[in-house]
Amino acid sequence: MADNTGPVGEQSAHSTGVTKQERRPAAAEAGGAPALPAAAQAKGVLAAGTKVGRYEVIRLVGEGGMGVVYEALDARLGRKVALKILSPALKSKRKAAKRFSIEAQAAARLVHPNVVGIFDFDMECAIPYMAMEFLEGETLALAIARGPLAFERMADVMLAVCAGVYAAHTAGIVHRDLKPSNIFLCPDWRGHETARVLDFGISKVGGVSGSGLTETGDIVGTSQYLSPEQAAGLRHVNESSDQYSLGVVMYECVTQHTPHQGLPIHSLLRNVTHGHHNSPRELRVDLPVELDAIIERAMSLRPKDRYRSTHELGRAIFPFASSEVQRQFDDYYRSDPEAGSPLRSRWGGKTAAAAPARDAAATEMQPGQPPATWQARTTRTVVRAAGPGRASGSGWRSRKLVFSVAIGAVLAAVALGVLALALRP
Repeated sequence: MADNTGPVGEQSAHSTGVTKQERRPAAAEAGGAPALPAAAQAKGVLAAGTKVGRYEVIRLVGEGGMGVVYEALDARLGRKVALKILSPALKSKRKAAKRFSIEAQAAARLVHPNVVGIFDFDMECAIPYMAMEFLEGETLALAIARGPLAFERMADVMLAVCAGVYAAHTAGIVHRDLKPSNIFLCPDWRGHETARVLDFGISKVGGVSGSGLTETGDIVGTSQYLSPEQAAGLRHVNESSDQYSLGVVMYECVTQHTPHQGLPIHSLLRNVTHGHHNSPRELRVDLPVELDAIIERAMSLRPKDRYRSTHELGRAIFPFASSEVQRQFDDYYRSDPEAGSPLRSRWGGKTAAAAPARDAAATEMQPGQPPATWQARTTRTVVRAAGPGRASGSGWRSRKLVFSVAIGAVLAAVALGVLALALRP
């Protein structure tokens, strides 16, 4: 696990103004960055061998706004962990302690292959800590710093991220600070690259959130990735705000630039709240028109114009992923969690039985977009022809009516004949 990335992760965010989160130093990713320089280590960090609960500190990995992250050893289980320590200066501060607890609660509520896992948490001990998975790899921010990502690799990464974020949303958690430095690239159990979502420090967890620690008008998040709702200072944001941030992440993946890179904070906020930015295709002319449209829709000014969910966003990206990742996520993205009876999928979220007709319509495919393998599948319906003795329902009803009228007419004629005989002198 890791916290926010170090200076490299913020190379893509050159805004001269900053939000509350950006005023705090960014942290390096556990396992993905070397120990910090001596100047950073001189801030009262723990020495190697220090015991924190049942954990033994091995080395400093990074420094974050809430504290520092260490590589540590779980003495009881003999495994490495990422040990996040709340800064002593913040321990007595109610807001900082609350946010630290929120991050632990959010991570603990999620058991998903694309979300970092938490093992332990203690706010009552002398050194408050959070023990998480120790991941080997690098942040998406570091990968982007080397150059724009290939479209296929970007799609591979985003399918995993969308799955993890959707799992958080179905658990009632809104992240509110999605950015490349909070997405960690590491090998899965097969040795293939996958993505993990990190750092729920300012997330909203089931109504209890960092937003409750701020006032309306406060900006929570990282400036370059703010949704229009966040940029406007709205106190309550929902899942669609996370989707907008993922749109910005995709924009940066393919262009190596954020939509408002280099702008002062007041200009950035104005542009975001008015929906002004260059399309990613203007910066990368070889970007497929269909992929450009997906990014632009995720970054729509109005939440209702974005995809219904990050799951649906993933369904739109699916055709651009590699065949290997398509096979991995085929069952997950072939389902439509927002329709039908929910089932539990192997990816942890609620899914529904596959409905091919809905699948083709749920993702608004643009002209020329290559159909995904699962979208090309069809269902054949066997129609029974009505043969002898298989009269249709409407035909049988018509004949029944005629038969009834004829019987009635015969009976009326017989009654009139009887009456005439009875009246004869």
